[in-house]
Amino acid sequence: MAKRAVPFPRTYINTAVRDALAAFEAEPSVAGIQKVLSLATTGGLVVDVTGSTPASGPRVRTLTSTDGQLVLPLFTSLAELGLAVPEAERTEVQGTILAGRDALAIVQSADIVAVQFDPGSRQVIVKRAFVDEALG
Repeated sequence: MAKRAVPFPRTYINTAVRDALAAFEAEPSVAGIQKVLSLATTGGLVVDVTGSTPASGPRVRTLTSTDGQLVLPLFTSLAELGLAVPEAERTEVQGTILAGRDALAIVQSADIVAVQFDPGSRQVIVKRAFVDEALG
């Protein structure tokens, strides 16, 4: 029988990705974003599933860019997910922690053009081509 993976604890923080994002913000470069994505494939990332119910199953929420295209928000912790919504709505927010590779792979299942990391506290948006490259 296959051994089930141990789920990430609710207190999980992907500090490696968080630190790489901070370094990228301080000095943006292609190598910097490639490092962020490489680290993101090895840890966990939080996906916003607010509004999901047992009947509907998990539904990933996306953002819409100024030109109407879909962007996938990904978070380094559940606390970061909370920062992405108004304070009054934080008790309603639902997130799930996925293996980073699985979270990033969501871009390949829909017409998503980019990923935004920690949108409540950062402005790091990564084009899908970089994500596809990181996933191999």
